[in-house]
Amino acid sequence: MPFTVSDFHDLVELLEQQPSWRAEMRRLLLTDDILRLPKTVENLAATVDQFARSTEERFRQVEKTLADLAAAQQRTEQRLEELAAAQQRTEQRLEELAAAQQRTEQRLEELAAAQQRTSEQVARLQNIIGVTVEEEAAAVLRVVLEEKGYHILTEALYLRLNGDVDVAQQVEDAQGRRLWAVLEAKTRLGWQAVEAWANRMRSEGFRAALRRVGVEGPFLVYVYGMRADLSARKAVEKFGVGLLSSQGEIVPPNEELPA
Repeated sequence: MPFTVSDFHDLVELLEQQPSWRAEMRRLLLTDDILRLPKTVENLAATVDQFARSTEERFRQVEKTLADLAAAQQRTEQRLEELAAAQQRTEQRLEELAAAQQRTEQRLEELAAAQQRTSEQVARLQNIIGVTVEEEAAAVLRVVLEEKGYHILTEALYLRLNGDVDVAQQVEDAQGRRLWAVLEAKTRLGWQAVEAWANRMRSEGFRAALRRVGVEGPFLVYVYGMRADLSARKAVEKFGVGLLSSQGEIVPPNEELPA
């Protein structure tokens, strides 16, 4: 018997009334792949949704990483700016130190020049004072010798021996003996200067130097001091040297030193 349209409508109505029939009908009419298609689509949708969530999370992580990198870059740039500023301050400080060093060196040069000028002035002053002391000592010696009855035979000689300027003057005593009065002059006179002068006059080498310039002895040995301390007075008495000052003879020599 042929299947008619009326039969089809009846079948549809029955399927609508019997859901279990519909399921059986689908099983009979559809393949397994088609039947599994809703589940597959559902799984695919779940996978897509999970992938979307995962991708979104990765994007969030990437965005966070980029934000962290941007913050780190900003901190790096800020640190570089701070280092550049510190470098600039260091260079400025080095320039200031170099300028200060230059000023210091210039000041040292000025001080050295001033020191040199001072030394030269002191040397000139010492030379002036030395000449003045020697000239004063020679004048006092001449007066003292004349007062003691010696006849002056020569003008005072200024002898540079062993680095010192000494005064020597030839005289003649009342018996007609010729002697040489020799003198060392000091601005300040103490024990050591007297002792050194006395020892030098007793030195054969120094006497030989005197003989080479015509001062042969016997000798009247004096020392002159613009300022003589107490130790100088004790020393001249110990070593037998005469002591002169601007006031004249303070202590006479206690012996004539032979040639």
